Amino acid sequence: MRFALVALIWLIMVGGLTLYIRQRDSRLPPAIRTPITEAVPLEEYVLEITPTFSPEPDPFALQSDPAASASLVVRLGERELFRSGKALPAGKSITVHKVAGLVAGHNELYLQASPPTSEALLDHAVRARLLQGARVIFDQTLWGVSGATVAGAIPFNLDKREEAGHDH
Repeated sequence: MRFALVALIWLIMVGGLTLYIRQRDSRLPPAIRTPITEAVPLEEYVLEITPTFSPEPDPFALQSDPAASASLVVRLGERELFRSGKALPAGKSITVHKVAGLVAGHNELYLQASPPTSEALLDHAVRARLLQGARVIFDQTLWGVSGATVAGAIPFNLDKREEAGHDH
């Protein structure tokens, strides 16, 4: 009798778990469409980065990780657009010409800047602008409060009209 009771409990638990997994998987959202990966012309896009502080390498970062110890890092998806391991002047625009890796559709720019430890109580900002000729694609400001590292992602979309270089 005990053996039958153990087998029944085992069947109920395993059967319940199997039923739960099947029901859970049936409620998943539909698959995401594949992203558009059509490249846009390189020569037309310029990225301007203007920090309100003097970015410095993080003295508390692990020295074995070059990404963590950089003063300013800018990435577009998995591609690194700009990296500086030295202190940069405050208020001076850093310009990245021929921004590579832009695609028609959704893009995301990641920016990280380390403020100096001497300004630990101050708020800091970094302005990022993407330009196509004289036209501004985006103009975003990222903030770090009380000396925190200024970091964030800036999502934006490029459509066929923007990549063609003319307005309709």
